[in-house]
Amino acid sequence: MEVKAIKVVQPLGEFYISKIKAGDLLKISTSSVARYDKDGNLRGNQRPLNEKRLKAIANFIMSDEMSFPTSILIAANIDKDGRIIEDIGHRWDVRQTSSPDIYNLIIPDEVSSLVIDGQHRLNAFKYTDANCLDIELVCSIFVDLPNPYQAYLFATINGNQKRVDKSLALELFGFDVDNEPQNTWSPEKLAVYITRRFNFTKESPLYQKIKLAPLFYELEEMVNKDKWLLSTAAMVEGIMSLISSNPQKDRDLLAMKKNSIWSDKTRGVLPNGKPVLRYLYLASKDDELYSVLEKYFLSVKTILWENATNGSVILKTIGISVLFDILKNILEVDGIQESYDSYINKIRDVNYSSHYFALSGGGKTKLRRILKFKLGLLSKDNLQKSDVDFLNDKIS
Repeated sequence: MEVKAIKVVQPLGEFYISKIKAGDLLKISTSSVARYDKDGNLRGNQRPLNEKRLKAIANFIMSDEMSFPTSILIAANIDKDGRIIEDIGHRWDVRQTSSPDIYNLIIPDEVSSLVIDGQHRLNAFKYTDANCLDIELVCSIFVDLPNPYQAYLFATINGNQKRVDKSLALELFGFDVDNEPQNTWSPEKLAVYITRRFNFTKESPLYQKIKLAPLFYELEEMVNKDKWLLSTAAMVEGIMSLISSNPQKDRDLLAMKKNSIWSDKTRGVLPNGKPVLRYLYLASKDDELYSVLEKYFLSVKTILWENATNGSVILKTIGISVLFDILKNILEVDGIQESYDSYINKIRDVNYSSHYFALSGGGKTKLRRILKFKLGLLSKDNLQKSDVDFLNDKIS
């Protein structure tokens, strides 16, 4: 197959814009579902396909209003396992024409590319009438794009879209941490790294307790899914709240500094700020940051989690969020501690299974007030009447 394409050059690299019929694109491309191997390494960059969503998109495709003006992102010369195809007979060939920036793409009649973004739009054509397969799709094609950059593109495009699992986008932001100097990591990348470290370190109080967005293929047998307590997003956002007031601004500033001849390109170029552990982040003292969190959640695990009943709010995402708020308050008032048992013991007798913390009733705000009061971080005058009733066992 041969198609015309326009070459585009941007800071990340060059790519080609072309149009390819849906039926042809289905024949030459596949997608790689994001998953963890047994060593905790993230592979792939896609969400699992959602059949209900595919059928809904298919109905739209077969309607008179059908239009997909945005590009399907394609990584050419990449096999289904994310490896670059080396065999010349199975690779896309890019040939320049006599017109500037116009190229011919010679495409093998076999699977030789990965869909980076747009897999639901493309696979929905499998549920349409046969005549729909001739519909042309706009494609942005990256040739020989390494796997981490595929993940970066997906995360960048989808990170702010509600329909994409935020945990997946955050994890993909940290995909390539092993290939980047640690002192250049953005707050998101460091938070993702620490989250993975907690989940995959057997001695960690959060070992196998974090619900990772990508599927576990090799890990499915070893992971007890009943132990999952919180999402990657909840953990990452909690960590980021301790080190950055504006993670996106920090990330963008670091990216600009990396391309600057006068910058040392490390976190040290970022401004100081109010977050209580930002000084550790700026100094790249990541092990110290991990140690603070490890000691805190060890106390939480032994005193609260191990005695909590199913459905307890302290095991839910809002409970984790409040626990990070409490840690922030403790650090602001008393600084880093060798043990947090004395603090957590003060909140162990709270009825975390009470309907008072129902999500529809502003449970997070209620829980935060109750715990801060129990810790002496909030006066009784700042409690609501319902809080006092709860503390006096008038609300079950």
